[in-house]
Amino acid sequence: MTGKKRISETAALRLAEQIVARSLPSGWSAKVLQAPARSAGSRFVFLRIRTSDGDSSEFGIVAKRSLNPMAAGQLLDTMGVQATTSQRGTKPVDLAVIAPYLSERTRELIASRGVSYIDSTGNMRLQSDKPALYILTNGADKDPWPDDQPLKSLRGRGAARALRAIVDFRPPYGVRELAARANVSPATLSRVTDLLARDALLTRDSRGRVNDVDWAGCLRRWSKDYEFATSNQTTAFLAPRGLSDFTSKLATVKWRYALTGSLGAQSFSPIAPARLGMLYVDDIETAARQLDLREVDSGTNVLIAEPFDQVVFERTTKRDGLTLTAPTQIVADLLTGSGRMPAEGEELVAWMKDNERVWRT
Repeated sequence: MTGKKRISETAALRLAEQIVARSLPSGWSAKVLQAPARSAGSRFVFLRIRTSDGDSSEFGIVAKRSLNPMAAGQLLDTMGVQATTSQRGTKPVDLAVIAPYLSERTRELIASRGVSYIDSTGNMRLQSDKPALYILTNGADKDPWPDDQPLKSLRGRGAARALRAIVDFRPPYGVRELAARANVSPATLSRVTDLLARDALLTRDSRGRVNDVDWAGCLRRWSKDYEFATSNQTTAFLAPRGLSDFTSKLATVKWRYALTGSLGAQSFSPIAPARLGMLYVDDIETAARQLDLREVDSGTNVLIAEPFDQVVFERTTKRDGLTLTAPTQIVADLLTGSGRMPAEGEELVAWMKDNERVWRT
């Protein structure tokens, strides 16, 4: 399964049968079979699971050679209004989507509709009430058969600027209009919107204008390609008198900075006391000297970053005497952090959903 050529639907069905069979209890069996439909001469494909006691369950199969999140959503909408016919006559059956590879976002969308899925790398969610069955396994995180899509990642400065603008500004808007706000080329913004549309994270009208954005989903998607600790140039420090003294000094400085991470999130949504201060600056050495910080290998309570791009200083806000980077940037930095930081990021997302008019332009 490591070659460049994507396997066929027939091969995906055969592999799915093998993957399910290996995951079943002893004495159970799995078999992909075809049944004649009652009209049009077409045939339906089923996965039959039989228990050691002779009970069986059938999954109506929809096999695809490839399936991105946008196409999955359209497929599921169609599946929701179609009746499925089993070998035993017309009756409702469980449904399962089978493909060579299903991305994490695609799997999430399928599972949210209560539909099972299996891909040829071993990603599987199979659920049935009779007989009682629930299997969840993980396969590949990346597509072994990547296609020719022009943009597959949100890494890089241009993609980050485009992504931040897409989530910071309230739609509707056109590509050229938003590109000017984001200070990126229309081509870059168009590639990013194409990627997010394929992932079913935004929708566009017939003229290509963005009319709806799942901004929380976009931030989670960005966090898969961006990471605070590695995307930026960072240095670890100790504020010897604690974070309270650190923020007091920070409130008096004259140079440009933007607070992020747990300390930044606390100004929007009260959470547990922060243990780590995260700060964007233009010059780490100057900031450390004026804030009286000591560079350390352990015992860190301040992390200072020279940013991957100046976008971290755009659409900042002032709260409690401190300059904070935009909530969208704080969320991304927290989601890619360690320990409890991802949970703090989700807490901030919840606040943002309740206060969208406060932070979104």
